[in-house]
Amino acid sequence: MSDYTSLLQQSPDPETATIRLDQLMQDASARRYFAKMPPGSMPTFIHLISISNFLFRYFRRHPDAIASLYGPDAFERENYEVVSDSATLKTFKYRELLKITWMDLAEKFSYPVILDRLSHLADNVIIKAMQLAAAGQHYPGSENSEVPFCIFAMGKLGANELNYSSDVDLIFVARNYSEYNGREQDYQGGVIDHIRKFNALMQEVSEDGFLYRVDLKLRPWGRSGPLILSIDETEHYYEASTEAWERFAWLRARILSCGDRKLGEDLLGRLGPFVYLRSLGSDDLERFIKIKNDMARQRRRNENWNVKLGEGGIRDIEFFIQILQIVNAHTHPVLKSTNTLVVLENLVNLGFVSRVDGKEINDSYLFLRRLENRLQMVDEQQTHQLPDDILQRSKIASSLGFGSRSDEQTLERFDRQLEKHCQVAKSCFKRILPKE
Repeated sequence: MSDYTSLLQQSPDPETATIRLDQLMQDASARRYFAKMPPGSMPTFIHLISISNFLFRYFRRHPDAIASLYGPDAFERENYEVVSDSATLKTFKYRELLKITWMDLAEKFSYPVILDRLSHLADNVIIKAMQLAAAGQHYPGSENSEVPFCIFAMGKLGANELNYSSDVDLIFVARNYSEYNGREQDYQGGVIDHIRKFNALMQEVSEDGFLYRVDLKLRPWGRSGPLILSIDETEHYYEASTEAWERFAWLRARILSCGDRKLGEDLLGRLGPFVYLRSLGSDDLERFIKIKNDMARQRRRNENWNVKLGEGGIRDIEFFIQILQIVNAHTHPVLKSTNTLVVLENLVNLGFVSRVDGKEINDSYLFLRRLENRLQMVDEQQTHQLPDDILQRSKIASSLGFGSRSDEQTLERFDRQLEKHCQVAKSCFKRILPKE
């Protein structure tokens, strides 16, 4: 341990890091993996176990996972063909999450790459889980267990910007039941059974954790609605919808490659007029103002500052970008991207946002997203609350590179940067639309 004293002292939480490294060193197999660790890798490993409780516990149960961190390619894709059950898939998920966390803390990739890799991992897990859930499923006119419906990734997954502990927002869309010539009930029942098996597999909890929490509340009628509608039923629902938030939700809809892609492309084409406005009418303006006012009221009810929803938080920037996207994408199709920063870049290129403002917004968005993920990296919880406790707050700040000789100096440096980026986000929120 004496060889690592300096590295331990430089970690976000030296006391915790020392205890945890000592516990790992007591395991003979863990010591063998440490001995093979390349020079320069130990600082990142110590950083990881000092900040993440759940990943440290994973190392205690699976010391061989240490070896997966310093392979030839930390993003090398596993062979999915060997995944035959949910336990193996869970192992794959956490090994890949370890690699991504390693790369995040080592800062070897730009942060958009980290967000993309988190999303890519979830995509692969969903695809494999859907295939596992298809075992024994038979649909009219099909000789195999293919997925004869479309799956849309929504929210941060749809935007390829997933967090460390995000729910995966999904919407399922079926073919029109009339296509099955009297066997509509067989098809519909098979689809619903398939989705239920998939949900159960995804959210099954073991000592090693779970795959992903699945959130289906963005579907028509939310939690009270059917698990899946046909394409015509889905189109008719949105034709009658007056909910502005549903328009925002579909800005991020992305078709997953484990279902009927042609069906999904057909629906996106039909929903284009609903999502992207040809002009901004008075009713639309009122709905957008209502969303903004609701956001402001929600903030007054929160105690701790919320990096996602709080004043000067992530949602301020996203709302600003999405408003510009909704009202301009009809005449500028390049804005029809699901990714926040890609849309921002195109808004800059089109002249809707100045280059100076675009750079500030981009930097502030990434700072806030890194902070959000540090909060979630601790216990794999979907939290967005910045802790008031000085030690916990200092630990988060230090993990982001603001460490100093004292907690007070660390927090001073961190708070100064946080305020700077919050001011950028606040300015976005203020210039969207006037509040009532």
